[in-house]
Amino acid sequence: MILPDNFAGSVIDFECRFSYSFGILALIHNVKLRKELMKLILISLSAAVFVFFFETKSIRRDAKEGYDSITQADLKKHLTVLASDSMEGRETSFAGQKKAAEYISNVFMSLGLKPVGDHGTFFQHFDVEVANASPETRLVAQSKSVTKTYVWGKDFISADAQDTTVSGPVSFVGFMDSQLDEESMAKLEGRIIVAFAGQRQFANDTSREQVNRKFFAFRQERALLAVLVITDEAGAFSFERVLPRVKERAASRDRMTLRGMRPTRVRLPLTFYVSPSFARELLQHQKLRMRQLREKAMKDSVFSQISVEDVILTAHARKTVQVKQTENVVGFLGGSDAKLKDEVLVFTAHYDHLGVGTEGAIFYGADDDASGTSTVLEIAEAFARNTAKPRRSILFMTVAGEEKGLLGSRYYVLHPIFPLEKTIANLNTDMIGRTDKKHDDLNEVHYTYVIGSDKISTELDSLLRIANEESENLTLDYTFNDERDPNQFYRRSDHFNFARNGIPVVFFFTGVHPDYHRPTDTVDKIMFPKMERIARLIFYTGWKVADFDRMFVKNVAHSGYTR
Repeated sequence: MILPDNFAGSVIDFECRFSYSFGILALIHNVKLRKELMKLILISLSAAVFVFFFETKSIRRDAKEGYDSITQADLKKHLTVLASDSMEGRETSFAGQKKAAEYISNVFMSLGLKPVGDHGTFFQHFDVEVANASPETRLVAQSKSVTKTYVWGKDFISADAQDTTVSGPVSFVGFMDSQLDEESMAKLEGRIIVAFAGQRQFANDTSREQVNRKFFAFRQERALLAVLVITDEAGAFSFERVLPRVKERAASRDRMTLRGMRPTRVRLPLTFYVSPSFARELLQHQKLRMRQLREKAMKDSVFSQISVEDVILTAHARKTVQVKQTENVVGFLGGSDAKLKDEVLVFTAHYDHLGVGTEGAIFYGADDDASGTSTVLEIAEAFARNTAKPRRSILFMTVAGEEKGLLGSRYYVLHPIFPLEKTIANLNTDMIGRTDKKHDDLNEVHYTYVIGSDKISTELDSLLRIANEESENLTLDYTFNDERDPNQFYRRSDHFNFARNGIPVVFFFTGVHPDYHRPTDTVDKIMFPKMERIARLIFYTGWKVADFDRMFVKNVAHSGYTR
């Protein structure tokens, strides 16, 4: 058995405890009491010996300094900054994301990492194209007697940024969550629907807007052309209040791409928010009154769609494209081996999130993914402060644009700072600060999901398992590593772009929770002791990878994931 570095000190501590305990016994003259105390002392010391020999970590001596430097206090310090109000949700290309990038680069600079980004900086800049709905969008209602054109920003506001034209008959379907009978559903094919905002059971609170999930079946078949949501006469969901929120809506995932990428395909149904006056004019062709329709929609538990006869509505949707710049943040630590230092291990986490919502709520993204970003910063410090250095070089990279479709990591693999063929592995960290329902039910805190570690090289997975046994001995949960898992998490974070290029990866993740992609994903809910243990495991795994004798042998047949 290899003894840990602190063995001698621990033995002295045991000796002191024995001497002190038996010294106390010598002062007790009651024989019965002395026997009972003797029994308790022996049980206690036996337990201490068991813990010492079976739970003491066996971290390599050359890595222990960095390993011990990873603390929950440091993780909390970074995370509290990244998930603060001032970062405004860190949405890609927005001011809060730029501020987060500056914070990360300053940390890298303070650690003495080498700036290997553009022009000797810590930034790898890239351009994104942001699509927004154009004011040139028009809605045209045509009946036998009249044709009327409705104006964007005056009569309606579009929520989609697309270039397409759709035309079809109109049906009224009640509220956005009204249950329709089967006959009505069948009649919706190829139509444009009109609905009151909100949910039927919360008809007086239209902020609870919710689409009938049955409508999404038509999305796949492109059978439903467009949805017109009727805004309220007054209040929070009035057209006057909705208009600025939709205009200022931050770019969604579907609206942002890398510059020069193939445009995304047209997605139906299109969505428009229309004024009450627009809706009244449209429905009056059928001699339908808004107040009566609302009462009917509230009363009927199963609604029968109402066709607006003799009206064809055409939506001429148009978009504008704005080019913006964002950046990955990169810091480099050179390897110590003359032959292996040209090979690189890459640590990644995405530092962007969802920004500020249309109601002004900040999406803090404490777990997603300030937790991963803080971990990369703390691991970078551990390697930088460790006296010994691993044989290979290491690139610490926090990426932007993950929430928009893994854009930052995709840009990196298209424009790598170091050759991909010289990249031994990517260790990616995304959401490791919480627990999910499965492990809550098991009352298990100290675990991590491991995804992708055996897909390209089983040697990487073996090294991870050894590192875990020698360090934190966490529960490694491979549930989401199953390629048949419907969540498909393997494809949903930045490691995937490395894997697509044949680079072995590990994705560390602790699962989703009720605050996922909500403003309630806040610092106060982060489990920092758990984060510390996972961060230490990732560091130690990285140390073993960076110090491995050779590049990993890759599996003969890669998983279908990487094709």
